[in-house]
Amino acid sequence: MAARASRIARALMSLPNWRDEGSNTPRVGILASRSIDACVAMSAACWAGATYVPIGPKLPEERILTLLSLCELSALIVDAEGANRLSPRVLAACPPCLIQTGETPAQADDDQPDGMETTLPACAPYPPQSMGGEETAYIIFTSGTTGVPKGVMIPLAAARHYVRAICAMLGLLPTDRALETCELSFDFSVHNMFATWEAGAALHILPAARVMNAVKFARESQLTVWHSVPSLAGMLRQITALGPNSLPGLRVTVFGGEALPSATARAWQAAAPNSRIYNLYGPTEATVFCLAQEVGDPLPETPGRGVVAIGLPLPGCEAAVFDASGQALGPNTPGELAIAGVQLASGYLNESELTARRFPSYARQRWYLTGDQAIQDAAGVFHCLGRIDNQIKVMGYRVELEEVDAQLREVSHADVVGSIAWPVVEGMARGIVSFVHASAIDAERLLNDLKARVPAYMLPTRIVALDNMPLNASGKVDRRALARLLESTQV
Repeated sequence: MAARASRIARALMSLPNWRDEGSNTPRVGILASRSIDACVAMSAACWAGATYVPIGPKLPEERILTLLSLCELSALIVDAEGANRLSPRVLAACPPCLIQTGETPAQADDDQPDGMETTLPACAPYPPQSMGGEETAYIIFTSGTTGVPKGVMIPLAAARHYVRAICAMLGLLPTDRALETCELSFDFSVHNMFATWEAGAALHILPAARVMNAVKFARESQLTVWHSVPSLAGMLRQITALGPNSLPGLRVTVFGGEALPSATARAWQAAAPNSRIYNLYGPTEATVFCLAQEVGDPLPETPGRGVVAIGLPLPGCEAAVFDASGQALGPNTPGELAIAGVQLASGYLNESELTARRFPSYARQRWYLTGDQAIQDAAGVFHCLGRIDNQIKVMGYRVELEEVDAQLREVSHADVVGSIAWPVVEGMARGIVSFVHASAIDAERLLNDLKARVPAYMLPTRIVALDNMPLNASGKVDRRALARLLESTQV
């Protein structure tokens, strides 16, 4: 892997004006699926001293074009799947330097894009290009309320601190064999890759086709460390793959990306009796995870919510609960959870006003307002109570319901639409149902049109026409009333 990454890094560093004094850190896009090739591409970008920008090859073409337009990339690295997404429109938006990675590079043929590098000369490994702590290590795009995704810029110092802190807390070892379940575009992958490699351990990538056989994969691969969103464990439990003592070889389990239901935690304790289990919390803007709660006996539950507490801040991080005016609240008083410390993002790409609004200073301290409602109990432990706004998580992916609405307005030509998380099982969103203010709609056509605009995890499972869209006192779509309609099976 090092030899392959080194060859790509050398090609990047040979580009004109690469990291010239006074110039901005170059950005390298990675259009690759979850694979060794994606890890090689990411490593090469880091090796060459660049900011890496993951772009999922399963994204709709319009989304890929939007990301390319926002990033000002110096180069784009693709795997075989990514190369298949290089339509004429995408190629026109790409940077001049295109590199395909793979164990067996594609051979140039009539279908190969002009300028695509598929074979690179071998070179001896050399020290990685140094970067300053304030330089951006990676940019990950999350859903945006305006319909345009937000690029979260994570500085190298924040990423480096997180990796060191989490490795120390989990006690990872060179002999560990860890699971990778995430695409590069999900920042959980930062934890999975860099924490594993920091410890000198082995990373085992779960093929997408084997997700429902993840327990068998873990046993076959003799895994000792499990990383995943709770939804995967919940699905394995539902299909009875997660039986008592089914994962005896695990010694560390990390759940993150969404709330951990108590029932899932208990099932995992029985399935992996030799594993320490951690529930990690953190928005992308605070570098992967910033709070941690070890799952023990008795279960550290959030009262009345059926989920595990999110715990205490990692070393170097701070957490607090604020009211709307920025005043810190006392124990057991709900408010907005805010994060401070070395792991904060530098802000949003090309969004200075949004950065200032979401990263305010209170008492001369810079904070990130998470948008999550939370309390801190008398013992100092934090508990997440859900979203203040309309951002949800579906299978670990952040989704702004307003973005789903914005795209639905475009394809339906309706002014009034509304989307909600549905169903919600054990506190987790399993999907999205959208509503359009109309007497009748062609739901199948709308879904097909949306498929070309949004990722699969943002696609509604149903679109319903309503003659009378429920509105709240502010004249906005009443999402709670929509949920009640579904609960009463009136639609």
